[in-house]
Parts: sequence; C-alpha cells; structure tokens
Amino acid sequence: MNAPKFVLTLYVTPNSSREALSNLYRALSVLDYTDYQLELIDVSKEPQRAKEANIMEAATLVWHRPEGVVRVEKLADTELVRRMLQLK
Repeated sequence: MNAPKFVLTLYVTPNSSREALSNLYRALSVLDYTDYQLELIDVSKEPQRAKEANIMEAATLVWHRPEGVVRVEKLADTELVRRMLQLK
C-alpha cells in the first residue's frame, strides 16, 4: 500500500467538529479516500497535543509536509482549503 499524499490533523472542539468535518470532506472530495490520512483531535480531551502543535483556534487543519506544516483555520471556505492544500 502506498503512503497517503496528504497527512492531515484536524483539531476540533465538540462544538466545531461536525461542521469542520463536513467542510473538510467537501474540500477533499476531489481526492480518493486513499490519498489522505486524517487524524481527528478533540482539544477538549487532548489539550496538551493542541498546545504542543501551537493550535490557538479550533477547528484548525494541519497539513504535515516534509517542508513544514500548513495550517488552515477557515474550513468553511472550501476553495481556500483546496488552494492551501494545492488541490485543483
């Protein structure tokens, strides 16, 4: 099995998770589900992980790349998410 093209982490709160996931899946709909790996972190249950990742706002998407991370905080803007992930 090939490694996913996108390794993503989505930091959410219980109040933001449903909308954030819906918006993210809409943005990722141009990909095959095997193209990405998504980890979901509830910052209310794992605040230390959010602190270590310097997450100031939930929902925040983090794209882990060899060159460094890309953060996207405006998940409601599907086109912005796609541009930030360099998707067509």
